[in-house]
Amino acid sequence: MFDFLAGVLAELYKIWPSFGGAIVLFTTLVMLVLSPLSIKSTRSMIAMQRVGPEVKKLQAKHKGDREALNKEMMAFYQENNINPFSSCLPMLLQIPVFIVLYQVLIGLTRRSAGPGSNFDPKYLEGENTPLAVALRATDKMLSFGMDLSESAWATVQGGRLTAAFPYVVLVVLVVLTAVVQQRQIQGRNPAATVNPQQQMIAKVMPFIFVPISVSLPAGVVIYFVVSNVVRIGQQALVTWMDFRQVAEEGAEDKKTKAPAPAPPKGEITKGNGKGPKSAGNAKQANAKQANAKGGAAKRAGAKGGNAKGASPKKADGKGVNGSRPDGQHAKPPTPVAPRSRKRKKKRR
Repeated sequence: MFDFLAGVLAELYKIWPSFGGAIVLFTTLVMLVLSPLSIKSTRSMIAMQRVGPEVKKLQAKHKGDREALNKEMMAFYQENNINPFSSCLPMLLQIPVFIVLYQVLIGLTRRSAGPGSNFDPKYLEGENTPLAVALRATDKMLSFGMDLSESAWATVQGGRLTAAFPYVVLVVLVVLTAVVQQRQIQGRNPAATVNPQQQMIAKVMPFIFVPISVSLPAGVVIYFVVSNVVRIGQQALVTWMDFRQVAEEGAEDKKTKAPAPAPPKGEITKGNGKGPKSAGNAKQANAKQANAKGGAAKRAGAKGGNAKGASPKKADGKGVNGSRPDGQHAKPPTPVAPRSRKRKKKRR
């Protein structure tokens, strides 16, 4: 395994002839190989955040009964196709890669003749690759303004405070990239209920890398920074694609559940008579109803005034034939004078 990874570094050094550049390419290659698991892990975390309220309800329902809660949780995760352990798999796989890279870096910077002598790279014995030749010709793995074979703590202990500045910047980048990752995770679903202990762990976790990064060789710290940056890009891409898919599915559901379109103007909907009408139809119907009432009133008035010998009916509380409720009789209506015959003769 060590010989294989050393050979991979040697090949990458041909592409980017820099010690730090070869480590950057190596880290990117490792992250690309692990990208299927990383994408699956990110989607699993997104799914777990979405079902957070339901999980909270199950915890409240089975409070005090750990066995029943575990059964309900496992059944719930299986029903929603969620694997709660998949989110930890990429991190677990990176641990052996990190250990192997650390051992390879220590082996490549081995000095056979003691301190101050040139490197005698292990795992590349007898090879004439550009990386092996470059290491045998120097006693420092210089790249990005620092010796990648040394740690920030060793530089500070040596009294070289000015030379320690690039190491400090590298450690700060580790912390910043870790903080960005945590905010990405928390920003996917701000409304989700999060355990206070988990919030505390998320805040403290980025700073745990500080003592580790300070004590490790800078070449390994570059691995931390590059892996965090690649991980941030993967999470951003997967989150965007996942939420875009959810938004499209929600839009399709709204289209299928959308109400029927309103009928065109001038057309009345058929049904039980209670359906909505257009504004033009409503005005026409109201106008027709008013005209009908007015015509009925005129016809009723004409009948009451032109009828001969008939007693008019009044709507003011009076009885039939002019009688009133108190027994008194109303005045008879004034007779209409007949038309003059002379006018008719003249017209003839």
